[in-house]
This record gives sequence, C-alpha cells and structure tokens, in this order.
Amino acid sequence: MFSSRIRSLFIRTPTECARVGKVLQEYLDSELDAETASQVLSHLDDCRQCGLEAETYRRIKDSIGRQLQPDAAAIERLRNFADRLIAGEVDPSQFDGDDEV
Repeated sequence: MFSSRIRSLFIRTPTECARVGKVLQEYLDSELDAETASQVLSHLDDCRQCGLEAETYRRIKDSIGRQLQPDAAAIERLRNFADRLIAGEVDPSQFDGDDEV
C-alpha cells in the first residue's frame, strides 16, 4: 500500500526521524509491507530517540489494551503527551519507561 512512496523516505538523511515518525503508528499496528517495516525497524534499532518513542507508544497501546474501560483522565494525559512529543516539546530520551506521562 505505501511501499514505493514510503521506501523512498528511508534514505539516511537528517529528516529520517521525522519520516519514520510519519509511519510509526502503521509500523506498530503491523500495517506496513515487509520491506518498509524492516527499514523502520533498522532505524529504530539505530536511533535511540525514535526507539524510545516507539517503545512509549507500545507501552501506551499495551496498557490501554489491558483495560476493559480506559480511564478518561489517563487517556487525556496520553493524548497531551503525544501532542507534546509531536510538537517536539518533550525529549523521549528523558523517560526510562517507568515514568508517568
């Protein structure tokens, strides 16, 4: 579905993190073709910041999936955190995975 357009995005450039960020949710939801997913995985392995961001999203997704009815306040905190990540107001490397967002 995305392959030729997205594949061209993964040339190693200073904007690679932003480009990976555009497809990160599709990657985490296993919606990318195998080649693109492999390229994203390679970037996540090489880039600590993007790897931490992906891990944060995985934990959020897992946490929400474990609850029958997600807590409305927790959802709002997660939305605010995601908005701050996207806006570049939060450095994902400052979190070790056990911090509250």
